[in-house]
Amino acid sequence: MLIECADCDAMFDPRPSGRGPSRQRCPEHVKQRKQDLVRARDMVNRAAGWGVETELVVAREVFERDGWICHLCGALIPETLRTARVTGGTHEPLSPVIDHVIPLSKGGPHTMDNCRAAHWDCNARKHNTEPGTRVPMEGEPTPPLVKRSGGVTGRRCDLDGCERQHFTGGLCQSHARRLREYGDPNKVRCGCGCGELITVAPSVARAMTYLDGHGLSGVVASPEVKLKESLVPQPVSERGKTFHALTDDCQVWTGPKNKQGYGRIYVWVSGQKRKGRTFLVHRLAYELANGEGSAHNLTIDHLCGVPLCCNPNHLEAVTIGENLRRAALVVLTCPGGHPYDEENTLYNLDGHRRCRQCNTDRNHVEIHGHEFVADTDNTSALRRRCLICRQRAESTPQFCPQGHEYTPENKRIDNQGKRYCQQCIWDRTHIPQFGHPFVPDPDGPAKKRRCLTCRELNPPPAHCINGHEFTDQTTEYTAKGWRNCVLCRLNADHVPKHGHEYVIDTSNPTTVRRCLVCYEAKKAVPQFCPAGHEFTAENTFLKNGWRNCRACGRNRGHRKHYGHDFVPDPDSGKRVSCRTCAGGRVVTSSATLVYPRPPHPQEAPP
Repeated sequence: MLIECADCDAMFDPRPSGRGPSRQRCPEHVKQRKQDLVRARDMVNRAAGWGVETELVVAREVFERDGWICHLCGALIPETLRTARVTGGTHEPLSPVIDHVIPLSKGGPHTMDNCRAAHWDCNARKHNTEPGTRVPMEGEPTPPLVKRSGGVTGRRCDLDGCERQHFTGGLCQSHARRLREYGDPNKVRCGCGCGELITVAPSVARAMTYLDGHGLSGVVASPEVKLKESLVPQPVSERGKTFHALTDDCQVWTGPKNKQGYGRIYVWVSGQKRKGRTFLVHRLAYELANGEGSAHNLTIDHLCGVPLCCNPNHLEAVTIGENLRRAALVVLTCPGGHPYDEENTLYNLDGHRRCRQCNTDRNHVEIHGHEFVADTDNTSALRRRCLICRQRAESTPQFCPQGHEYTPENKRIDNQGKRYCQQCIWDRTHIPQFGHPFVPDPDGPAKKRRCLTCRELNPPPAHCINGHEFTDQTTEYTAKGWRNCVLCRLNADHVPKHGHEYVIDTSNPTTVRRCLVCYEAKKAVPQFCPAGHEFTAENTFLKNGWRNCRACGRNRGHRKHYGHDFVPDPDSGKRVSCRTCAGGRVVTSSATLVYPRPPHPQEAPP
């Protein structure tokens, strides 16, 4: 049966595998729904940090409710600009975002009523202004943020004119650093880089100060020149030769680096003071070779695998996803040394892979104190078992919370692999009813366990209600383990039919019971088969407990072949032969015994 997707007009099977709950969305929108719920939970967690009222708000539902119209400028929001989150990337100004009408910083709740659709640029210009406040339009300068001065709490700096809070040695943080570096808390170095010290007022904290005539007023070295001064050639790596066939040398940066291990450089603007920007060296090298803006919204992939390489021939601008995919082809093991094979690799919603062994060890070491070792004897692939834990459990007696040991006889395993105590299951109903724990009777029936204590306190009767004694031959058990009398069951049919109670013949060698009284009565009176043969000891044989006539069995085949009844010859020995056939033998010249053919019924004389 096909149903319509809740987000589109596509028809799909809600249960393609025949198991599990029915789905309301097609496979494409199921994945999209998962991503939306991940974002929604992240927004709830951020809003909870402000201590406001929160609820689960799905951004796509807000956009569809507002018709993809920005509530700040009234323009249409392009739906195609809503993409997956990009870490470290730049935001598109017209991309859709969630705007809180009353900002979270002002106590606004994170609910559907307080959330509206807006452009990223409009939301950024609004900042944390409340409703009714004029938002600066695009191109207008944003008013500077005014720091609220609530007064300095605690001790102040000992220097006159400094209103900052006490840090160490009676001085604030800025004056303590100057005293430690320059020997005077009121001196700073010249901002041009000449190294001379300048005396400033105590109120000056972090302002850049220059000596008269100093500063960056002349020609500053270009980024190309500063880049070449700190590059050292190095032979290309084996990764670059193998994967990308690189032949020229790597140009390795020897200047400052950031925490991630990539080179950084500060580029100054000529003729101005304190104007510049810090660039990643490999991005600057790529843009110098391919033009400004050539790596916009892209990341630079080092084909040679050397993070400090700045050779443009070894750099390529790709998306973050492609960069991660290439890294995955090279990195074949996790940081713990476990291989990224099919069984040991897990993928999250963003497509990033994780090591299954590391995830298992992280929880297993914390709980059990040792790393997880997969048990090869465990046939379940979904519920893995630790070999060390299993061996430890088998060598150490295990007990349930009530103190009963988990033995093979006292342990039950359900279909989910959970272990239960059989003794606790018995005691749960036996103790409230009888007042003592259940003790299994080893002599009791296997289908229905009975309590040994109850049996000793209340021994079972030795006779049934009709006075028959319970013996091995007169006792039988039902499917539920109840004891019944065999004689009472047999007498229900035997007494009305034969006029006496049933007496089991214990000398009967077969498994079919027979009545001893009826058997002796038949032996006392001559019995004949339907053909008139008497049931003697020589003429009777038993089959499955039933009496059969031996003469009838012989005649049945003998009459068909020879035309007369079988008459046993008493002188034939162990193998009985027919006396009639023996009397009609004819000895020929070749000493061959020939029996005359019996006359055919149609050839018999009239």
